[in-house]
Amino acid sequence: MQYISSLMFVLLLSSSIGSGLLAQFDAGPRTVLTKAEIDKQYQENIKKARIDGVYIPIDEEDAINEIKALSPEAGLESYRTIPDEYEAAKKIHFGLGRWINVNWSFTSGSRMSHYLKEKGIVHPDDMVTYLLVVLHRTLNGEPEIYDDVIEKLAKERKAIARSQIDKVLSEEIKKK
Repeated sequence: MQYISSLMFVLLLSSSIGSGLLAQFDAGPRTVLTKAEIDKQYQENIKKARIDGVYIPIDEEDAINEIKALSPEAGLESYRTIPDEYEAAKKIHFGLGRWINVNWSFTSGSRMSHYLKEKGIVHPDDMVTYLLVVLHRTLNGEPEIYDDVIEKLAKERKAIARSQIDKVLSEEIKKK
C-alpha cells in the first residue's frame, strides 16, 4: 500500500512538473521577421545610444570606460592580474562577456557592434573577446594597439569555418 501511495505521489508530481515545463515553452504564436525587417531593425539600432534602457558605447575607449564604471574595483584588479590576456578573456566570457553580448545587442545590432564590424570583427563572440582583451590591456597600461587582436580573431574564425566545411564535406563523401 505504501508503495502504491509513493508511486501515485511520484506520478502526480511528475505530471504537474511536466505540465509546468511544457507551459514554459508555450509562448504563443512565434513572430518570424523577414530579412527586410531584420535589416530595418539593425539600421535603427546602430543609431541608438540606448537599447532597452542600456547605454551602448560608441568605440573601444567608451566601452572600456563603461565596463570600468559598472565593475567593482576588486573584480577589475583580479582580472588585471591574470597573466595571459586571452585566458583572462576566456575566464569571464560567459559572465561579463555574456552581459556585454546581450545588453550591447551584438547579435541584433547596435552602434558598438556596427563599429566592431567596420573594424573587421563580425562574430558576436569575437566582439566580446576583442573587448575583453582590450580591457585587459588597458588595465595593465599596455599600448592602445589592437590590430593583432583583430587578426588573431579573424584567423581563428576562419579556421573554425574551414573545420566546419571540412566536416560537412567529409560526411557527404561518406554518404556516397
